[in-house]
Order: sequence, then C-alpha cells, then structure tokens
Amino acid sequence: MNSKIKLLALTCITSVTMIGAADAQEQDVKKTPMVDKEPAAEQKAMAEEKEMAKLLGVGSDAPALEGITWVQGDEVKTLNEKGKLYIIECWASWCGPCVAVIPHLNELHKKHAEKGLVIIGMNVWEEGIEKTQAFVEAKGEEMSYRVAYSGAKDGSFETSWLEASGTQGIPQAFVVKDGKIIYKGHPGGLSEETIESMMAGGFDPEEFAKSQAAEQKARQVFSEKIRPLFKAGDWKAIKEIAMTDEYIKGKPDAAGLLSQANQQLGDWDAQASLLKEVVAGKYGEDTPATAIIGYSLMNAEINDKIIAIAKEIEPLYATEGEPKAEDFLGRFVQSRVFFMVDKKEESKKKLQELIAEVKKLEGAQGADQFIKKVEETIKSINDEDKFPPFR
Repeated sequence: MNSKIKLLALTCITSVTMIGAADAQEQDVKKTPMVDKEPAAEQKAMAEEKEMAKLLGVGSDAPALEGITWVQGDEVKTLNEKGKLYIIECWASWCGPCVAVIPHLNELHKKHAEKGLVIIGMNVWEEGIEKTQAFVEAKGEEMSYRVAYSGAKDGSFETSWLEASGTQGIPQAFVVKDGKIIYKGHPGGLSEETIESMMAGGFDPEEFAKSQAAEQKARQVFSEKIRPLFKAGDWKAIKEIAMTDEYIKGKPDAAGLLSQANQQLGDWDAQASLLKEVVAGKYGEDTPATAIIGYSLMNAEINDKIIAIAKEIEPLYATEGEPKAEDFLGRFVQSRVFFMVDKKEESKKKLQELIAEVKKLEGAQGADQFIKKVEETIKSINDEDKFPPFR
C-alpha cells in the first residue's frame, strides 16, 4: 500500500478507546525520573521533576480564555460556572489523530450538553482561521460543539495553556470544573463513564491519574514484550500471547492481534472461528466484528473461505452500524464485503460515496492517492468484474 495512502487511511480509523488507554495522562508517566547512580544525573532528574511540578496541570487554576476567536457556538467567558464541566480540546485540521477523535467528542456533546457539559474545540498551531472555518463548515453536524481559533502560534492561548503545561503534541484535552483543571491528557481517555463521574462530583483526579499511569506502564511492558515478535514476523508467538497474556487476553486488542495473525498466517479457518467468538462477546460485548475481522479481508485474495467469512460479516453492518464517515478503510472494506456477497451495485455506490467524503480533505496528505485507488477499484469492477485487494 502506498505509504501516503496508508497514513491518510490509518489516521482516520484510529480507535478512540485504544488511543485513550495508550495515551491518557501521558504527562504523569514522564514525571518519573530515570534511575542513575551518578550524582549529576540524579540532580538533573530531580531538577526536571521540580520543573514538571510547576507546569500547568491537574489541580492548577485554569487560565482565562483570551486572544481567541469563536468560530462556532456561543462564547465561553468563564470556566468556573457552577454545574458546568468544560473540556478544552486542542486540535488542528492537519492532525489525523485529532480528526479521528472528533466523533467521540461530538457524541459526548450530544449526550451531555444539556446536563452541563461544555466542549470547546480549540484549534491550535493552524496558520489562518480560514482553514479552521472551512473544516468546521464541512463537518457540519458531525462537529456540532463549540469551536474556537487560538490565533496560531505565539498567541495568548499558546503561552498560557500549551507552553505553560509543557504540551508538545495534539490532540490534548484539559478538563476544568469550578475553575480548576481536573484532567490533562488525550481526549480519547475521556470515556462516557468518566465524564459522568466528573459531572456528578465523584471524580478523584489524583486516583484517576494514578490508575492511568499504571495502565500506561502495563501497556508499555506489554508493548516491549510483543514488539520483537512483530519485528521477527513470529505470528504464531503473537497468537499465543494474545490468548494467554493476562494484560490483553479477552480484550478487543487481543481479538485484533489474533485477526491480524490469522491473516498473516493465511489461517482462514481460525479466522472464521474467531469471528464467531467476537460475535458471541468473548472479547467484550461491544467489540465490532465488522472492524476486527472485516479489515483482514481488505488485502486478502478472494476465495471460497474469504467469501464465506464475508457472508457472515455483511448482515452485521445492520446490527453493529455502518462505518463512520471518516473511517475510510472501514468503508472500503464494507464495499468489498458487499461485492463478495453479490451486492455489486451497492458496492460501487459505497465507493462513490467514499470518494466524495475524501474529496472534503482536499490537500491532505495521501487524499489524491486514496481517491485514485478507489477510482481504479470501481473501474476494475466495471471492466473485469473484480475487486482487487487494497495494496
């Protein structure tokens, strides 16, 4: 697969849940200094830790929102109104992970705005408000919460929020209640359950930060265990870990690893069995088989076993839901599944709709190549009655 196309596609299918587990409260992990026996290194680590403690973060008073321009929604003049919970989510239109988390934030907004949740999509590091305005207008109801433009770099927001908090990457969320910051981290870490706890007053920022730091450490240990297996292409060992490791077994990530391993090993019988397990809820009741198993069909050469799996997946779109608009690979997979179950006109229609959606990202890295690939696929269906793999 062309690397630019892959970049565009993958940034648009990022799982919010997995992002949150991996990245939420990253700054707390960074606070732990490296152990070094040399006095100079130890003193340096202590100095860095003290500097980190001075940074804007959990427990700090929230700075004022100054020097910004409101692009959408009513102006927020204060961050300490009783009964309100504020999420200031820093993003940019060129940031793939930022775009990927928008549906999650929009869902939170729709469910909790009337209860007092105020979400502010704070556009940062973007040169020119026109790009922000065009992006928000194109999103429409898919980005229905408040949006503000921070004035690019060197503005008041950049100084008082991002530089003051040591923020070096986005997306980044600050959650404020009664004028105090109670969360700083990846917006994917803000589950509906967490938001409800924050709004009800039962949220303990310190305990939450500790639990997130512990999760981050456990995930890092697991990553270090499995990374060399990926590098060596040892898919049998990866399957064994996915089924037995206490950190991951029974979770959606385990199903994802097993699906990928089955695909790499060409074991479609095992993949068919995994599909049944996912549908039965073995890896969590909300784990989507259309995504976990469906993506493995994207590059597979079509044969009887692949078609049999596609026939099991196709009706699941009605129960699990259609892929999100920004899930370009998921929509490509769905159209390929439709082709394999002889819904060829529907398959082509889905591909045309996909092209129209990607064209909204005109200028984004990989957009033109992705459109060209989809157009070639439609031509192949028309001319040869074939749906080639996405490579």
